[in-house]
Amino acid sequence: MQQREEVFAKLAEVYDPELDQSLTELGFINQVAINGSDVTVSFRLPTYWCSPNFAFIMAEDIRDRISELPWVKKVAVCLEDHCASAEINEGVSNGKTFVETFPDMSSGQLDELRKTFRVKAFVSRQERLLRHLIRLGFTHSSILDLTIRDLLELPNLESEGIMLTKQYLSIRQALGYDNEPKKIAFIQSDGKKLDLESFPGYLANIRRTRLSMEFNGHYCRGLFETRYSMEPLSELEVCK
Repeated sequence: MQQREEVFAKLAEVYDPELDQSLTELGFINQVAINGSDVTVSFRLPTYWCSPNFAFIMAEDIRDRISELPWVKKVAVCLEDHCASAEINEGVSNGKTFVETFPDMSSGQLDELRKTFRVKAFVSRQERLLRHLIRLGFTHSSILDLTIRDLLELPNLESEGIMLTKQYLSIRQALGYDNEPKKIAFIQSDGKKLDLESFPGYLANIRRTRLSMEFNGHYCRGLFETRYSMEPLSELEVCK
């Protein structure tokens, strides 16, 4: 039981790059089989034709996260019901890169694509946290002066604010910015400082990114639930 819980804890760290939600939250993980030190993970996507590069990123991340468990010796990933299942499963399970797996259709590795979606996730998570702070009564000026230490020590963040802070700092670190206590908490995705005069326009821009990602998330969940005849998630589950 403990091994299974450890595997699912690692799978919760694997995100759909386009939606910024974990595969476990989305219900994409279909089956996990553990045989000694060998782990096989099967997952499914909303459509038969979901982009192979997105599918490859998720399959690769499943393999890499599960491989971090000290007792795991071998990981097999099985993407089901997809137009490129055979290629992706063979490539990821044998440690091949995307280019090695799709030499005739890829124009490069997936690093730039990963970075593009990390930036979108950064912007989306930051907007949610900023909106929460504004709702609590923080002024624009006070928000822009916050350091990481200030943010972590705010006494009235509430449970939602604590969760949003944790998610924001996680993606901030994933983009390569350190979370030292003295650092300014809110910066642009390229590391530039935010200024008070342009802050309202900045908020409007990042709101559009967040809404776009949420729309895609609702659309994909609907396709997935229809494809596999699943009950829709409750609003509470969707907002986790």
